[in-house]
Amino acid sequence: MKSTILNIARKYILLPRSQAVPNNDLPANIGRHAKRVDAALPGKHTRQLYDRLSWKEASVLAQLRTGMARLNGYLYRINVADTDQCACGQARETVEHFLFRCQKWTAHRMELLQCTNTHRGNISFFLGGKSPSDDQKWTPNLEAVRASIRFAIATGRLEAT
Repeated sequence: MKSTILNIARKYILLPRSQAVPNNDLPANIGRHAKRVDAALPGKHTRQLYDRLSWKEASVLAQLRTGMARLNGYLYRINVADTDQCACGQARETVEHFLFRCQKWTAHRMELLQCTNTHRGNISFFLGGKSPSDDQKWTPNLEAVRASIRFAIATGRLEAT
């Protein structure tokens, strides 16, 4: 699974245009969380996000965008944590819960909330993803992405223990 997207891309590059997948969809069982974050396959916008980040920032963004973060929801799924519940006791500890809802991190969330009034709680917007409703000229809001990364780093929640 290491290079699933790369293998799919190679497969379709070799096909004549008439046989290629028209909408470039990944198989349904690949990258469910990433598809919720970003309607587009990795491309120029993804490179635009990661090229301007340090290794640590890129690592944090990759964890948040893929859902494979050091949060209990994922750790429980891979049998590393005893429960998928957040320490706040309110819900499963998912990326969405961590970024937008967990009361434990309210004080750290101020910068994140100041980025926009219209996209609050929109995981696609805050992680640089393309929504299905975005047009071709869309570009990620790098200010919101950086605020999300700074928030995650400030909490220390994604640090290796």
